Amino acid sequence: MPKLTICWDKRVFEKAAYMKLTGLKSRAAQGVILALGAPAGWLSIRLITGSAIKTELESSLLLYAYLLVPTTIAFAGFGAVIGIHEDRLEEANWKLEELSLTDPLTGLKNVRYFQLRLEEERAVAERQATPLAMAVIDLDRFKRVNDLHGHQVGDDVLIACARAILSAARKGETAARIGGEEFALLLPGSDGEAASRVGERVRSAIESVSTPTVRGDLAQVTASVGVASSAELGSIDPRLLHFAADTALYRAKREGRNRVALALPSDLERR
Repeated sequence: MPKLTICWDKRVFEKAAYMKLTGLKSRAAQGVILALGAPAGWLSIRLITGSAIKTELESSLLLYAYLLVPTTIAFAGFGAVIGIHEDRLEEANWKLEELSLTDPLTGLKNVRYFQLRLEEERAVAERQATPLAMAVIDLDRFKRVNDLHGHQVGDDVLIACARAILSAARKGETAARIGGEEFALLLPGSDGEAASRVGERVRSAIESVSTPTVRGDLAQVTASVGVASSAELGSIDPRLLHFAADTALYRAKREGRNRVALALPSDLERR
């Protein structure tokens, strides 16, 4: 079985690393402040009772050195240890959040994450007046794979196809598994022509996947791809984009499968 590789979101690790450094520094600084309270407090008491600062420091230099140096080191170290444990807990929480947005089989993002990113990219597209596109990918006759080779091989095929999709995607494009054998790609800044090229790369990459079976032969699948872009549709409503991409996908299925179809404005009329 292919080894599962989870596609961690880089932003999660960047934020976790920042929190780790910040937490460590802040806790160590709090320890130093607490440590300074001992000599500062004792010096304040001596000043209240009439001692001069210079005289007090000269007469009790070793006492203040003892109160200041070892105590500061001890409290700073203690604060740093607390900070490390808090950072580990914070990092674990971020990883759990990342896992909740990841498909456990393929390691791709799941439909929840895809929807979140779709909303984020919609806002960016509106603000920057740029197109937004998405591709919906469905494996052709995938049930035959499970029927002929078993579900274990079917899972292996899904994992291999997920990797093929990732290899075909460009930087900044989000790949997700949104159904059983259905995947999606979010393509910010792409018009229909550019999105169709990405879809064709994905289709070709999946077609070239060969997964070994227990019988010694190879399981192969093809994929149909539906692509939709706001550049052609005139709308970046996420629901309309998804509907249009699905409609184009069904058209690709009807026209013979293993092909890419671009959504047209007329596809929205069937909604």
